[in-house]
Amino acid sequence: IEQALKPFKQLNALKRGRGDGTGLGLPLTKAMVEANRARFTINSTPGEGTLVEVAFPSTRVLAD
Repeated sequence: IEQALKPFKQLNALKRGRGDGTGLGLPLTKAMVEANRARFTINSTPGEGTLVEVAFPSTRVLAD
């Protein structure tokens, strides 16, 4: 997970085709989430999958 959060780094890059991603998705998402005072968590279990959660505090959510 630590490696995936570094800009321009990709996990299992050898298994991907050329041009499949830049390695910026997670780092940019994490930066934007934190800039909005939200919570960003990643939990991963080998062989099962990865869960990424973004939670915004109620004070940062606009109501209709």
